[in-house]
Amino acid sequence: MISNDELCLKKGVNGNAFRPRVAIMDPELTFTLPPYQTAAGVTDMICHICERYFSGVGDVPVTDNISAGLIRAVIDAAPKALENPDDYDARATIMWVGTLAHNDLCSCGRSTNPDKRAGGWESHGLEHEISAHDPKVTHGAGLAVILPAWMRYVWQEHPARFLAFAREVFGIVPTDDSAEATRKAVTCAIDKLQAFFAGMGMPKTLSDLGQTSQDIDGWIDTLQQNKGTEFGEFKRLTMDDARAIYESAF
Repeated sequence: MISNDELCLKKGVNGNAFRPRVAIMDPELTFTLPPYQTAAGVTDMICHICERYFSGVGDVPVTDNISAGLIRAVIDAAPKALENPDDYDARATIMWVGTLAHNDLCSCGRSTNPDKRAGGWESHGLEHEISAHDPKVTHGAGLAVILPAWMRYVWQEHPARFLAFAREVFGIVPTDDSAEATRKAVTCAIDKLQAFFAGMGMPKTLSDLGQTSQDIDGWIDTLQQNKGTEFGEFKRLTMDDARAIYESAF
């Protein structure tokens, strides 16, 4: 990502020149990473997986199980690393999940367009505007607020997809086939995910990040510059939708 602080814009840059041919990964080099940055990184990893999991494509059993397993693994490892920063196995798990969360393994079979990576990257798009306007906001911390807000706003578009997430990540299943039981199961899963983020020291609201509702107009302005009038794969979001998600996150 490249940020222009003067214009409050953050844009992605991609290309093979940025991709290493070989990466030698040593978990010991992460022992001194501050707890807040460790938690923010773990949050971003989970969001990278979720952006692909909720891509607008139906079930892809192998990829979906890999994705859910990665999230379960990092949810288990993160508290151990935060309690004991020198826990080699926990740090190794986090580092390995970080690699698999963004090497496109979790995209296999999940792209609606073979020329693009899977997912609409809605949560990332929404968060990038916040940290572009306020560089003091750590990207992962912003995502800890925005991802649950986005989930609560869009889940009814494809309830079955969220029920699969609730079941495979948290072991939550509805008590029956009613709409109310579905709502409770999905809401419980989203709450559990946000509680995990908060348990690592991540913020729960945009207010926790020092933002105010007066900031929304600026975010919408640059979001539209970056994304156009509509964006997203799981559910197409208009700028009115984006505004509603931001407002719900305070």
